[in-house]
Amino acid sequence: MKKENTSLLFSKLTSRQSEVALLIIDGFKTSNIASELNIKSNTVSTIKKQIFKKVGVDDSIQLFKLAQKEGVINL
Repeated sequence: MKKENTSLLFSKLTSRQSEVALLIIDGFKTSNIASELNIKSNTVSTIKKQIFKKVGVDDSIQLFKLAQKEGVINL
């Protein structure tokens, strides 16, 4: 899966939010993201909510579809 960080999706996000968004798009669960980034699960949950609000989606599946639509990922 090829990822580029140049879409409008990522232009709205901080660097930490972009990191988390990419892991969500890769299918990581909250606990896995927390382990990968060495942060607490509650912090990941907060960041996920911020991401969803900024880009106008309700869940990880919608985030994935938006990333695909904007060319962030190519399958």
